[in-house]
Amino acid sequence: MARGAQTLELPTGATTARIAGYIGGSVDAWPGRRASTVLIAGCTMRCPYCSNPELISTSHRSEASLADILAHCARKPDGVDGVVLSGGEPTEDTALLELLEALRAEGIPVKLDTNGVNPEVLHDVVDRRLVDFVALDVKATPARYDAVTGLPGSWPRILESIAILIQSGVEHEFRTTCYPLAVSISDLSTIARQLAGGRRYVLQQFSAQRTLDPAARTLSPIPVTELLRAVDRCNPYLPTVVRGG
Repeated sequence: MARGAQTLELPTGATTARIAGYIGGSVDAWPGRRASTVLIAGCTMRCPYCSNPELISTSHRSEASLADILAHCARKPDGVDGVVLSGGEPTEDTALLELLEALRAEGIPVKLDTNGVNPEVLHDVVDRRLVDFVALDVKATPARYDAVTGLPGSWPRILESIAILIQSGVEHEFRTTCYPLAVSISDLSTIARQLAGGRRYVLQQFSAQRTLDPAARTLSPIPVTELLRAVDRCNPYLPTVVRGG
C-alpha cells in the first residue's frame, strides 16, 4: 500500500458513510479475489427475495468506522486483496464517492455491487475510475420491473446504467437472481437481449434461507438443469454462466 494505516487521512464527509457491516476475507463476493465486504445500509427497492432485508433501512449501522476498515484492509489480513461494497444499495449513500476515493488512495482494489437505480452516480464512479469491477443486478424483464422491485418507473434508470457500464471499459458483470416469481426461464433470454455487448451475464440461483418476504422462503428454486439450458439461449447476446445451486 502507498501509506501505512497510521497515516490515514480521511476525506471530508467520508465518515458519514452508511456503513452497516464489515465481513472479512471471502472468495465468494468477488470471483478470482479474496475480498472483504463493506455493507452499506439503505435501499429504495423492495424485492421479496432480498437476502439482506435488514439493510433496506438506513438505520442499521456498524460500530466499525471507515478509518477502522481502511486500516484493516491496508494490512491485507488473510491474503485479502480487494474490497466489495454491497448492501443495501451503495449508490444511495451520499458519501459513496468519498469512501471510494479513500479506498483508491490506499491502493485497494474495489468491486461495487449495485442495482443500477442511480445511473448518474454510476457514471461518476466509472468515469473517475474509482472501481475495478461492477456487478449490476438486473431484477426482471422491463414489463415486470415495477412489480418485482416495488419501485415504480425504475426500468429506464436501470437501462441507462446498463448502457453506462457496457460503454465504460470497466470490468463488469450483470446478474439476475432467478427467483421463480420474478423471472421465468424464457424471461432470461429477454433480459440477456437488453445486456448485449456486456462482459458477462450471471444466472444466480435463488436461495430461500433469508428473504424480505417470509413467503419467499417456501418456494423451491428453479432447477439448475433448467438454468443451464437457459445459458444456451442467453449466450448469443453475451457470455452467460450459472452461479449457485
